[in-house]
Amino acid sequence: LLTLMSCPSCAGPVVVTTGPGTFHELGVYPEDPQQGLQVDHLPGSVERHYQDAQKVLRVGAADSAAVELRRTLEAATQHFSAPGGTLVRQIGFLIEQGLVTKKFAAALHDVRQIGNVGAHASDAPIPTEVVHRALRFTTVLLRNLFEVPAELDAIARDPDGAEVEEPGA
Repeated sequence: LLTLMSCPSCAGPVVVTTGPGTFHELGVYPEDPQQGLQVDHLPGSVERHYQDAQKVLRVGAADSAAVELRRTLEAATQHFSAPGGTLVRQIGFLIEQGLVTKKFAAALHDVRQIGNVGAHASDAPIPTEVVHRALRFTTVLLRNLFEVPAELDAIARDPDGAEVEEPGA
């Protein structure tokens, strides 16, 4: 039996199949745009700013989101280098350590500069699409710094923590 329901959060339609003892979601419309922004294995200090950036962007506060993305970048870089120093130096440290390519560093400096603009009342408002681009760059950075290494570590171990043998070894 197909059933049309309403999401309690956004009132969007949810299509489900139901039957005796079964309930299976077929789709939510419109699709959740935040789904592609999920990043696993983030340290709490990084995740807090990243989530805050998404929250304020959803309500249309692009300048505030830009500042939170800059703070996300700061928290992420501090996780890999000593706290303190400028964000420019911390980004340079990520490059020196091979954690970020020189080409991708331009995207990080873009996020940094957008955050700087968002923090000053005298500057012009930041267009929402510019902040969305900064959010995409930040998401890629967080996946590369935290999620991918954690998942690669998990691949190297079986559920008991033993190392997995190389194929053909």
